[in-house]
Amino acid sequence: MGSGLRAVENLWYGFTGSLSTYHPHVATPPSNNRELQTALSRFLCLECSMPYTALSTALLALIWTQVVHSNLDNHKNAARIQIKAEDVFKRYDIRQPGEMWKLVKDPLSSDIYAGGPNGLYNLHQNELKMVKPSISLLTEGTNRTLFICEKIKEKDHKCCFLKPESDQNCFNVAQEVQINEASLLVDRTLFFTMSGDLNAQANLGLYKQSSKTSYTWPQGTTVAQKYVKIITKSTTLDGKLYSFQTVKNSNPDPETPLWISQVSHYCMGDKGGSKSLLQFRWTSMLSARLFCGKKENRTTFTELLDVAELEISGDTKIFALFKNVYNIRAVCVYKMSEIERIFKSAKFSYPKDSHISQNPGECVSNSQSLHATVLKFMEQRPEMEEWILPESDPLVFRHHLYSHLQVDNVNNKDVLLMTLENGRIHKVLKEENGHFIIAEYLPFDKKTHIHSMLLDRSEKTLYVSNSSQVVTINLRDCNHYGDAFNACGMANDPYCSCKNSSGASAEGVRREDHFFSADAGGPSIQRLSSSPRSPDLIPRHSKYYLTCPTLSKHASYTWIHDNKTVSECVSTEEQCLLLIESMSKKDEGWYVCQATEQEQSWTVTSNLLVENGASHLRVAPAVMTCLLLLISMIVF
Repeated sequence: MGSGLRAVENLWYGFTGSLSTYHPHVATPPSNNRELQTALSRFLCLECSMPYTALSTALLALIWTQVVHSNLDNHKNAARIQIKAEDVFKRYDIRQPGEMWKLVKDPLSSDIYAGGPNGLYNLHQNELKMVKPSISLLTEGTNRTLFICEKIKEKDHKCCFLKPESDQNCFNVAQEVQINEASLLVDRTLFFTMSGDLNAQANLGLYKQSSKTSYTWPQGTTVAQKYVKIITKSTTLDGKLYSFQTVKNSNPDPETPLWISQVSHYCMGDKGGSKSLLQFRWTSMLSARLFCGKKENRTTFTELLDVAELEISGDTKIFALFKNVYNIRAVCVYKMSEIERIFKSAKFSYPKDSHISQNPGECVSNSQSLHATVLKFMEQRPEMEEWILPESDPLVFRHHLYSHLQVDNVNNKDVLLMTLENGRIHKVLKEENGHFIIAEYLPFDKKTHIHSMLLDRSEKTLYVSNSSQVVTINLRDCNHYGDAFNACGMANDPYCSCKNSSGASAEGVRREDHFFSADAGGPSIQRLSSSPRSPDLIPRHSKYYLTCPTLSKHASYTWIHDNKTVSECVSTEEQCLLLIESMSKKDEGWYVCQATEQEQSWTVTSNLLVENGASHLRVAPAVMTCLLLLISMIVF
C-alpha cells in the first residue's frame, strides 16, 4: 500500500470514529485499495452535523484524487481498456507448482505442452495432465516433432522424441541442459545454448549434438553471455542457424554500455576443425553487433530481452525487445534478408590473412578439412564490420517494464503481445509513427511473474504460464469493447471485425485510416435514450455521488447537468465520480456522463435526481454498535 493510501486509511479511522451520523456502507474498514476507494466515496456522501465537515470532505477528496491519479498514465502510454472478464481466460492449475519455463504446441495436433523442472504437462481438450514428473529440455523440431530431455544424473541427460517408436531415437547428452535456454531440433540433431557468467562450469555458447559421439561445442569464452533465441529457415543440416544473445562488454571504458547485443551465424553441418585446431568446436561462427536506437540523438538500447520472428511477404522479420541502462524498453524490427547479407559480405572488423582464399564462415561439406589459416582466423571469433540496423526507428515504451514478446500479423497490421513484470499482458498495435496500446489483459488473480508465453497464430490464442497456472487468452474475443460500431472501431483491434449501422463490416483500424467509412462525416454524439426511468430520490442537504464506468482509458469524461457542463470527473481506475456537496433544488435534474474519444462523443450513463424533503435518520454511535453486533450474531 502506498503512502498516499495509508494517509487516507489513517484519516478514515479518525473521521469515522468522530462522526455523529452513521452510514451502513462504511461500518467496517476496507481491506484493499478498491474497497477503500469505494467506501471512501460513500463516506463523502454522508450528512454530517460537524462544523468542519466541508473542510474534511475537501481534504479527503484532495487526498483521494492524489492517490488515484498517481496510478494513472496519460492516454498515450496507457492501455485503452483493461480486460479481466473470466469468460476471456481459461485457467489450468499445475499439480506440482514450479517454474513452467517452456510452452510449445504439438505441430501434429492442437495440444499444448508446458514444461519445467517440476514436470511436463499436456493441455488437451480443456484438461491439464502431467506426462512426466521432470524434464530438463522441451523444444519443437523443424520436422514437426517435439523433443525432450530428462536428467538421469549430474551432467547426464537422456534426450528423445516425445513419442519415440523405440529407444533407438534417443541419445545421451553429457552436458548440463537447462529448460529455460534457447533450443531447436533440426532433423535429428539438437541445438541448445548455455548462458552464464565467467564462473560457469561449462563453456558458454551454442551446442550441437545428434548422438553420444557426434557433437560440436563452443570455444571457451572470457565474457558473460545470455542467449535469447536460435532460429533457422532450413529443415536440413545443410542450412544456416542464427543465435541472438546479449554479451558482457569487454571494453573497460565506463562510457560504453555494460551489455551489448549480437547475432551469430553458424553452419548446421559444421563438425568442427582438425585435431590440432578447433576440434569439435565451431569453425563457422561469425558475429555481428545488433543496434537498436536512434543515432541522431544517441539513444541506444543495448540489452536484448526477447526475440520473435514473423514471416511477412516471403521475408522473415525479427522483432527484438530491448532495455537500456535507464530500464526503458524498446522494440526494433529487422529483416532476416539484411542479416544474411551482412554475414555474406565477408567484411570483418579486422583484416583477414591475405593467404585465406575462401570467405571465413562459409559453409563447406567437410569442416574438418579446412586450411589451418582459416581455422586460426576463426579461432579469433571474427566479428563483422557492419552492424545490423533496424528497418525503422524503435518503438519506445517509457512507462512499462516488458519482459516477453510475441508478434502476430492480422489484416496486414503487426500486433505485439508483451508481458509486464507484474503478470499482466499488453496487446499493442504497431503503427507507422508509433504504437497504440489496445488492451491490458489481467490473466492472473494477483501480481505474479510470467515464465513463458506462446502464441498460436492459427487459433489466435495466447498461452501464458507462471509457477502455478497455465492460462489461455482468446485474442479474438471482442465483446469487451461494447456493442456500438464506433466503440468497436475505436478499440483499434485488428482481431475484431466491426459492423456499422448499414450492416457493412470493417476491420479494426483507426479513424485516419477511414475506419468509420459508413458513419464518418465529423464528430458525432450518441443521444440519450428516450426510455423512461425512475428518478433517484436524494434527501435534502445530504452529500451524494454519481458514478460513471470508464471503460476506455483514452477517453475524457465529463458530467453534464441539464445540458450544462458541470466538471471533469474525479477518476478512479474504473469509475468517474461526481460529488454533490449538499443536495438542494438547484441540484435536481438530469445528469449525463459523456465520453469523448477520437472526435466521437457518446453518453455512458444518465441519472435523474430529485430532492426528497425527508431527513436522514441519525443514530448514536453506541446504539449503532449494539445494532451491528446484533446483526452480526444473526447473520453469522
